[in-house]
Amino acid sequence: MLLEAEVCKMLVSGDPWACWQGFQLPVSNDYVCIWTPVGTKKHWKPRYWKPDFFYADYHTLTYMWPDKWFAIHIGYTKEGAFHSGYCDVTLPTPAYTSTTQEVIYTDLYVDVVIRQDYSVYTKDQEVYERAAQQYPIVAESWKKSFEVLDWIEEHAKHWSGPFAVMPRQLPRTNWDNLSIDEIRELMQPC
Repeated sequence: MLLEAEVCKMLVSGDPWACWQGFQLPVSNDYVCIWTPVGTKKHWKPRYWKPDFFYADYHTLTYMWPDKWFAIHIGYTKEGAFHSGYCDVTLPTPAYTSTTQEVIYTDLYVDVVIRQDYSVYTKDQEVYERAAQQYPIVAESWKKSFEVLDWIEEHAKHWSGPFAVMPRQLPRTNWDNLSIDEIRELMQPC
């Protein structure tokens, strides 16, 4: 049985932006991979835009590495085909493991988006600029945030770097009754 994990995306103000339940896929000791199956309700800060791929119609794999400045969310259709990707630039991620049941990260507003055709764009630079005027941590993180944004964008275009461990097609859409060894074998990069 997979271990449940609550994922919370926080704003630098300390307010929650989004929270949802997922399941730890114990695929690596180097990073965390959380599967959120189709039909999972995601709670967003009221009255704000929700990206398409965060609706309950898609499977999502969320990836985080300890001390890295990003979180990557890859959305898949009900059948497991790639739908889109969303890459948050974040404050450094704590050292979560595949046994962590509460994953909290702080978003720094700028993002890389991967469309269904694998084209890539960045967004929310103006949101970052406004936040930097209000929150010192955002202003202090300016250089690193935009270095990470450029780095993630380049790797997303070539499906390299951190994307190399992410399947373009889910090998299955139900992980509930598999052993750790079976999950790791199915999730090996091609």
